[in-house]
Amino acid sequence: MSILAQMERDGWPDIPSVATIERILSGAGVTRPSRKRDRSREVKLPLPKVTDPGVWQQADWVQDRYLKGGIRFNSLQVADVGSHGLESGQYLDRKILTAVTFVVERAWPKLSIPQGISTDNAFAKTTHKDIPFTMWVMTCLYFGVEVIVGPPGRHGWTNHIEAVNNEWQNRTIRAEHYNTIDELRQGSNRAVEWLNTCRPILNPDLAGTRYPADYIAAHADVLQWPPTINIADHINAKGALTLPLCNGRVTFVRHVTDHHTINIALTHWPVPDTIPIGGLVTATITTGDRQLKIRHQGEQVARFDYPINHTIKEPYYPPADQSLLHHV
Repeated sequence: MSILAQMERDGWPDIPSVATIERILSGAGVTRPSRKRDRSREVKLPLPKVTDPGVWQQADWVQDRYLKGGIRFNSLQVADVGSHGLESGQYLDRKILTAVTFVVERAWPKLSIPQGISTDNAFAKTTHKDIPFTMWVMTCLYFGVEVIVGPPGRHGWTNHIEAVNNEWQNRTIRAEHYNTIDELRQGSNRAVEWLNTCRPILNPDLAGTRYPADYIAAHADVLQWPPTINIADHINAKGALTLPLCNGRVTFVRHVTDHHTINIALTHWPVPDTIPIGGLVTATITTGDRQLKIRHQGEQVARFDYPINHTIKEPYYPPADQSLLHHV
């Protein structure tokens, strides 16, 4: 990837794929032997089965790419799993406030507010055990959205958006080199428009159309849409989000450590020693009753009081009756 990034910075007209670069390096004898993991022995968590819009979305960054002249940028993508709809925005930073503004002011007005959204750990990363809820988490809860947090590229919780990231790159930065962030945004808008309106990806027998934008439009009356809101109006002088902490769910996908614990927001929570080291569990914080419930293979195996010092409010939209995991 470092070679690919350098070629982008140098403005090469035709950039080969990662696989091609790896094949050239291997042929030249300048690579180390790869250590492949035995994926057949990894524990898998069944994923939600979703074919409707407005149920499950995934968010991810395409980060640290370069414009001509060496200007680094990041692209934030949100994809709706059921409809295959996409929204994308390009930025010179990679901050949580940027992500919050993008999802509320651009992605959800186009894709609708989902029941749940999955991300990697970066969106929920905290540096203080007494403040476990980032701006991203609080914003999602405010609109009644369950947050699913898991490792990137593992267990499938971000597989859809990572595939979309590849499609976006193939139609933008791998096909053309941009001088400015504005040029890139124009190119991205064209690519997203094509992916939403001209890509025949859906099964028409199931969706009634082949195109994501048409599928979303056909369900517009039953989907949840955000009000007109400017996130900047809800940031105080210290840069903190002033939205309240609302009733809802935050679910973490975690492996059991050698000490039979899982780590959430800098705190280690014990799990029964009947679950093997490395076993996969889900841990859901329900803010309304201030509880942390840990499940293994769908069965609750531990329950704790979760310390929340905020007053809990009701969200703009009520959260779904059941967790997104119940779509499995």
